[in-house]
Amino acid sequence: MGRPAFFVAPWDLHRDLACVPTSPEDGSVVLVESVAKSRALPYHRQKIVLVRAAMRAFAEELEADGFDVELRRAPSFAEGIAAHLAERGSTEVRALRPREIGLERALDNADLGAPLRLYDDGGEGGHFLLTRDEVLGWMRGRKQIRLHQFYAWMRKRTGYLMEDGSPIGGKYSFDADNRESARGVRPPDLMAHPPDARTREIMEQVERWPGFWGSTEGFDWPVTRAGALRELDDFFAHRAASFGEYQDAMLAGERFLWHARISAAMNLSLLSPREICDRAAAAYEAGEMPLNAAEGFIRQIIGWRELVRGIYLHRMPALREANQLEATRPLPDFYWEPERTDLRCLRECAGQVRDTGYAHHIQRLMILGNFALLAGVRPIDVSHWFWAGFVDAYEWVELPNVHGMALYADGSFTTKPYAGAASYVSRMSDYCGGCRYDAGARTGNDACPFNSLFWRFLAQHRARFEGNPRLRMLYRTWDRWDDDERGAIEAHAEGFLASLRPLETDWTFDDDAA
Repeated sequence: MGRPAFFVAPWDLHRDLACVPTSPEDGSVVLVESVAKSRALPYHRQKIVLVRAAMRAFAEELEADGFDVELRRAPSFAEGIAAHLAERGSTEVRALRPREIGLERALDNADLGAPLRLYDDGGEGGHFLLTRDEVLGWMRGRKQIRLHQFYAWMRKRTGYLMEDGSPIGGKYSFDADNRESARGVRPPDLMAHPPDARTREIMEQVERWPGFWGSTEGFDWPVTRAGALRELDDFFAHRAASFGEYQDAMLAGERFLWHARISAAMNLSLLSPREICDRAAAAYEAGEMPLNAAEGFIRQIIGWRELVRGIYLHRMPALREANQLEATRPLPDFYWEPERTDLRCLRECAGQVRDTGYAHHIQRLMILGNFALLAGVRPIDVSHWFWAGFVDAYEWVELPNVHGMALYADGSFTTKPYAGAASYVSRMSDYCGGCRYDAGARTGNDACPFNSLFWRFLAQHRARFEGNPRLRMLYRTWDRWDDDERGAIEAHAEGFLASLRPLETDWTFDDDAA
């Protein structure tokens, strides 16, 4: 009589997940490199290397422990699973519910040759802290979905940084303490993750493949759980204490500053969210991480990360089409080829993504996302770029962040657009000092385009935002200027927008390829 087979998706690489058998006697294991998935977008080559190397390392680890493991390259995930089941004579296939809706639908509709048993991807045996029913249950019936309410609920539920039912320090968020500029401060050196022979072989292959973005050169990501744990240790040893105050800072030429370089590993399940938060809570208790840093770090995981996963489940498939501001501009070419812009902040941030597949959350939100918002770029274009370009990006996490937070295309869980002028960039970075544009000017040949675009954006969407109490003062400022000033600002913005061009390419973007 046959045994079950366990399908381990590329982002389920952890021994404690329900999709991984605990003993070789439990059944066989199949991992699939899907050709359709790899060609769905012009992914960053470092992302392709990371996923393939992590899958191979995980398969080798299981095989060394006596498991019957197959790493199969197939046209699609479903075809790879079906072929494995047929060869093994498996009675059923067991897997976690896929995090992306395209693969979940594909598996639900596929004829695999044996029954499919899906475990929840959250809760016990899952990757997220909450089951799908738990996170959707919290959202159900609410007129508004707000992070601060969800986060307070999660703090009480998990007990992190709580004492006698109340938040330590008397409040849930210390975000106001975490906005220091890092100008003149040197970040700690990074731990290196030199590629092993397996990874170097994959790098050589992927570098030759057409249709992808970026280069494998400089690949420096952990591809095993052991490597990810070393990176986590290094963060708490050298960067955690200053993470809070500098988490919004940006410096030219500095990729990670005081951030934990663990998001890519976490989204592959090499690290679990609970063990990461446990480490942060322990670091606070030991006096090694101040409260503002520990709270801000934990909030990103149990608050924001869990919430956006719930938003994705709650709002799909409509979230893909969300575009409440009716933005229509194609994505400018410099997102893909950063040398095509002379705005230093955009060139630095987009260039960092092209070179490494990474930028931290403020670079994503307030530089790359903010510009696309102000310029009226089509949300799905921006989403595809984030999904393709970032080593830690998958649709479940990038789509709510891009459409909901960065672009205000979906208003289900944000109260206002995260729009900012050059003053924000100047305050939180050193980009403006080496830029040809004047961050303090609204008009003129040297005026920073962020300024005129910001005011044009507010004027364009006045009917929607004027009643927002957080934006009302800005409209009073706009109204104090005379017609000539307002006209000059709008003309400056329109002239700059007319200079933007999309990238001419034959790349394809298929959200559901699996």
